[in-house]
Amino acid sequence: MNTAAARPAQPRSRVGGSAPRIDPLLADRVTEALLLAGLPVGYGGHGVGVRLRPAEPYDDSDDCAGLVALHWEPGPRLAAAAAMAQQSASSARRVVSGSMENALAEFLPAFGLEVAPGRAEGETRVGGAGASGVSPSGVSASGALPSGTLPSGARPQDLGIGADVVDAVRRAAALVGLPVADHLRAPGITLDACRPVDEGDDARGIADLRWNPSVRLAAAAHEDERAARARTAVQDAMRHAFGSVLGACGLELRWRRPANLPYQLRAYGPAEQPPVRR
Repeated sequence: MNTAAARPAQPRSRVGGSAPRIDPLLADRVTEALLLAGLPVGYGGHGVGVRLRPAEPYDDSDDCAGLVALHWEPGPRLAAAAAMAQQSASSARRVVSGSMENALAEFLPAFGLEVAPGRAEGETRVGGAGASGVSPSGVSASGALPSGTLPSGARPQDLGIGADVVDAVRRAAALVGLPVADHLRAPGITLDACRPVDEGDDARGIADLRWNPSVRLAAAAHEDERAARARTAVQDAMRHAFGSVLGACGLELRWRRPANLPYQLRAYGPAEQPPVRR
């Protein structure tokens, strides 16, 4: 895949007078890993999702030449509300950007990339190839089905999930800048039915939220152990982020665990005080 369009223009001067630069091959590799994870990429410094830019030096002794800095840009409604200095929206934007950048730092090493978390209120940097992990360029598309022939999984309405819950998930995800899957096998945030945790637990109508990566990574995970580990790393990191980012964007969430089963991240519907009103 040609990812040259994702390379940002060279920005303002760095400490010492020279313009910061990105290693173009590293930028391509990072972009490919993000696309395999199923995340949107802000090409050319525009759009929602992950934006790539040259790392900014902290001081004269910080040699960050060639490193890629990652930034998460939320959806346009949240960004606009935060730019207008609306307190709840500004707070939500900080939570979204910080939590999503932490998620990137969690799963990118599984793609063989070295990640150096930035300082407080700083940037998350990618500095090259690590010692292990699946190479994004090594994930073949040969085993992946074309998107038009992707087998359809159960849709939220088929599982008895309430329309108000589905709408609330979609609104919160749009503020974050994340896609919502149409069905359980599609990439993005998936909504599954919840199993009761005990006899008195009424789980009807609510959703268990998870993350599906790209079709390419899902297909490769069936044939390659390293791709399977990368898929798990992406799913775990994204699900950990959901509790913060979707909660900050107006979705009522709660972790519950049925006996001897994995935790559920339950979505109950809209919160009483969303950061951005309709």
